[in-house]
Amino acid sequence: MKHITSLLKLTLLGALTLGVARFALADVRLPAIFSDHMVLQQDEDCAIWGWADPGEKVTVTIAGKSTSTKAGRDGRWKLELPELKAGGPHTLVVAGNNSITVQDVLVGEVWLGSGQSNMAMKVSAAMDYEKEQAAANLPQVRMFTEASGASNK
Repeated sequence: MKHITSLLKLTLLGALTLGVARFALADVRLPAIFSDHMVLQQDEDCAIWGWADPGEKVTVTIAGKSTSTKAGRDGRWKLELPELKAGGPHTLVVAGNNSITVQDVLVGEVWLGSGQSNMAMKVSAAMDYEKEQAAANLPQVRMFTEASGASNK
């Protein structure tokens, strides 16, 4: 019986150690909006946020500017990048226990469209779409579409 109790204690200790080690090596994460080909608002301080280990130092770098913060007890972190001038493409690097690199980041005007159901209509459904697409040369126009659904409120 003593042997079984010792084995059980070792098994539980091993499982606990693995669980703590996994938590201690949690990766810095970003929400989906911070992704390749994104646009940051020009001439305004810009909030960047995400998740990491509680107390983990997180540094964000773009266009030669860096700023750091620490994740709170809940693992959430947020910082403000100093205002950036229009331009790019830039590389945004978020570094903590791991590093995330976001490529092809532009700084410019950010517009938000929301509201009516017709806002969900895709450009490909527009009249003369093929002709418009062939004539378009807008490599710096970017679009992020957030999944939507009915509100329960």
